[in-house]
Amino acid sequence: MKTLLFLFSAAVASAAQLISVDVTTTFQTIDHFGASDCWSMQKIGEWDEAEKTKAADLLFSQTKGIGLSGWRFNLGGGINTRTISHPWRTVQTFYVGPHQYDWTKQANERWFLQAAKVRGVEQFTAFVNSPPGKMNINGLTNCTDGLGSTNLKNGYEAQFALYLVDVLKHFRDEWSIAFDDISPVNEPQWEWNNGSNQEGNRASNSDIIGIVKALYAELQKQGVQTKISIVESGDLKSWYIANTSMQAKYGEKYGGYLRELIGNEEIADKIAPHFCGHSYWSDRLETQLVQDRQRAKKFFNSYLKDGRQYWMSEYCILDGPDGAGGHGRDLSINTALDVARVIHYDLTILNASAWNWWTAVSPEDYKDGLLYTNYKNNPSDHSVIESKTLWAFGNYSRFIRPGAKRIAVTGADDKTSLMASGYISAGKDKIILVVLNVSRESMPITLQFSGFTGTKNLHHLAPFLTSNTPGDDLRPLSPISTEQEFSMPARSIVTFVGDIQNADGINNRRDQKSPAGPLLACYPNPFNGEVAIRLTLPVSEMGRLAIFNLDGRLVSDLGEIGERKIFHWDGRDSHGEPVGSGVYYCRIRTGRAIEVQKIALIR
Repeated sequence: MKTLLFLFSAAVASAAQLISVDVTTTFQTIDHFGASDCWSMQKIGEWDEAEKTKAADLLFSQTKGIGLSGWRFNLGGGINTRTISHPWRTVQTFYVGPHQYDWTKQANERWFLQAAKVRGVEQFTAFVNSPPGKMNINGLTNCTDGLGSTNLKNGYEAQFALYLVDVLKHFRDEWSIAFDDISPVNEPQWEWNNGSNQEGNRASNSDIIGIVKALYAELQKQGVQTKISIVESGDLKSWYIANTSMQAKYGEKYGGYLRELIGNEEIADKIAPHFCGHSYWSDRLETQLVQDRQRAKKFFNSYLKDGRQYWMSEYCILDGPDGAGGHGRDLSINTALDVARVIHYDLTILNASAWNWWTAVSPEDYKDGLLYTNYKNNPSDHSVIESKTLWAFGNYSRFIRPGAKRIAVTGADDKTSLMASGYISAGKDKIILVVLNVSRESMPITLQFSGFTGTKNLHHLAPFLTSNTPGDDLRPLSPISTEQEFSMPARSIVTFVGDIQNADGINNRRDQKSPAGPLLACYPNPFNGEVAIRLTLPVSEMGRLAIFNLDGRLVSDLGEIGERKIFHWDGRDSHGEPVGSGVYYCRIRTGRAIEVQKIALIR
């Protein structure tokens, strides 16, 4: 009997866990995965081109990095050393006075904005932590004791709006960056008194309504299509619960944002079709991670059914799964899995259409970076340090591209072991499945796909692994068949990507092999008269080839890629005019990737 029990137990222990994917049941459409430049890009933007390029590639490239599809650009309020002692947390401003601007400011941050654009990022948000100090009651970019409901001077809503729209228009017309959204307030339910040691400004609900009305009027007046994104709630509870302590202190309402602002008829038609909030203070494993999201979902549902989307616009670890806080830089898989677990539940419970990390590069001894740098404490150190959190985020951002829809997945939703979420690409030709194993044991799984119609089917999957092992940074594994059992390594994330195939040959990629190396090669480089651009792509893969300058402006569109695999560029722009000596970007965009290579023209 003991022998039989042992054999039965061993068989149960080794049984693979079945994960079922139904492509016919869909949920939210994904808008983007992103991060912000706040505040490090103003500092590392001082580095040499090669050093900055490495950071940009890791963040934005779909072949060399994690392929972010969104980027949040912080509009600074002006350098303030009176109440902010941290030099990385006070930011230049373009604002000089009404209709007066210094367009040389924030050049370092603008370099990364253009680098994001060249590498294929298409979703840009400009966000404000504080209005320019000259517009504020205390003349500073954070609050101090004795102020009212907000630091913005009474009656300055129109001037604040004029400044924002003038900046948006300049970026669009002069720097070829069209911001999709402008976020005029950030975590407005917190006091932001000078103890915060960073830019920040509180704003009551009535203050926000005034700002939205003035900003909408100015956007219409100047013909700028940027949408108004609110409210960057600092936690989940403030969406449906009022901040009574702030109301008691300042005599105005704060919080309850869904009812008071998103559903407010005064401004409902003036704001973006999404509402933005942060996932801070909702990540304790036992009491918050699932419970807080299930509670918030009840309030979100009616707004989502009305056609609005929820964007998770900022998160890093401030509290953590066990309440230990965010102190202590951690480059390991431990923090990466804690973050991935938050991403999973924001996507699967709250139906987030966008998910954004807080600061892309951190100089701190804190769990707040995708990349890290020691530059703040050692000015001679211009290196970027990769974290496993970067690559864990990449398991989502590189593969789940804008326009993808989340699809139904069952059989893996345990916060202590296996979690899985699935997506179908915008073109309905790819399935993406992200599986987390947070346990300390490897776990065998089998995958079952259903819901394909006609001759469409899925036969093979390409796995990409992130684990604590050096080199496991979206490391491609050997393809597997959909019927094949797969062993999920302990403490790991695997993204499975499969081509939906058609027996008639449409979208059938079984005989295509993705190149292991770069997609393009340019020779000679540097060049004088003409550069040859050779493409390494399957015969039938389509795409587009173009040349950009270092400011992100299109120089020459070399055209569609089909069977033609060699292109030439003679150093002329789209009008046939010779361009000057310098460095240019050669960019290839296909349905699965974007790759950029620098080329140098010497006249």
